[in-house]
Amino acid sequence: MSSATQALELAFRQWSAGLVAAVARRVGLGRLDLAEDSVQFAMLQAARTWGFHGIPEQPRAWLLRVALNRLTDLLRQRAPEEPEGPEAEDEAGPPDAPTRFAAELPDDALRLLFACCHPALSREMQVPLTLKVACGFSVREVAAALLADEPTVAQRLVRAKRTLRACRATLEVPSPESLPERLGAVHAALYLLFNEGYEASEGHDLSRAELCLEALRLSEVLLAHAGTATPEGHALAALFCFRAANLPGRVDARGAFVPQEARAGTEPSPLLLARGLWHLRASMGTVLTPLHLEAEIALVHAKTSTPGPEDSARLLRLYDALLALKPSPIVALSRVVALARVRGPAEALEALGPLRSEAVLRRYPYRFAVEGMLLEQAGARGRAADCFRQAAALARTPPQREYLLSRARACE
Repeated sequence: MSSATQALELAFRQWSAGLVAAVARRVGLGRLDLAEDSVQFAMLQAARTWGFHGIPEQPRAWLLRVALNRLTDLLRQRAPEEPEGPEAEDEAGPPDAPTRFAAELPDDALRLLFACCHPALSREMQVPLTLKVACGFSVREVAAALLADEPTVAQRLVRAKRTLRACRATLEVPSPESLPERLGAVHAALYLLFNEGYEASEGHDLSRAELCLEALRLSEVLLAHAGTATPEGHALAALFCFRAANLPGRVDARGAFVPQEARAGTEPSPLLLARGLWHLRASMGTVLTPLHLEAEIALVHAKTSTPGPEDSARLLRLYDALLALKPSPIVALSRVVALARVRGPAEALEALGPLRSEAVLRRYPYRFAVEGMLLEQAGARGRAADCFRQAAALARTPPQREYLLSRARACE
């Protein structure tokens, strides 16, 4: 893929949420499918024509104009088919009310985040809808982020859009009183947005730094307003800062993955570390949440490429606490790695045993990579090579696959 094509794809992803929000204002959240289709059509037209005629002076305005023209065509096509009644009426409603919160939160991407986290939706519908619509993920990327299969995600998206249409939801910034019931889902979506940037689920690159930085930006926009500045929000921003601080060291000049223990010569970003520490201090209060613990874990990893005995013991204690607050196979798998550093591969392999039957880990490449690492440490190099090959078969990007295959070859 050429650098020009990559730059164009990046620009489209960055504009996507704002364009969908702008188009959705014309038809309401109940017709998000029309807004998405219109924006997708505009981007396809741009990809076809800009290469020949050049990028227009105002590319975003060009895309919006084409999308709105396409929306008009789609509405005309559907008009004869749609029955009279509430569902056929214009759901756009009046412009967003000039409330204080709306005035302080002009960011279209963030407005769309809150809109997708409408209280009429269950959490299992809010998060995939937010990733699909507000973050510009494909269904495949949403499925990878949620460790779910694509048909299940597609069904949730259809149900979410039907629900929004049935309740005649509008694209608006919620009132301060209704923020708490949406904020948790917004944080969850930003968390997954960052993770997709840190470990890309498709494409040629190991990471997509622009998604990480966008998640951090949006989290800090939330923190700039008293109604959405919470300890959990600061912990989330701290987590993003600490993990993003090491992004440049994760790949070498060729784009190949560099394991943590081989990054001794790469220093984390001092600015992001300082910013993360500020957020972590601001997050301190009377309640300890999983985000606080994850931020502390990320801080330990950011400060050292090879944790010593004291750091390893601290990481294990943090994972024990995190597993108590957030029991999940993914957390348990990460704890296994910390356990191996403190007590050795034999005990870690025993702890890994029950996780082999977890449904969400059956196609998770790092489950097999962790087992391969432990078997290699235990001296079972043939079995370790098999695990690394299984992990490589499930890898989502070429850098992941090449690294895992190199580990398999080393074990053989």
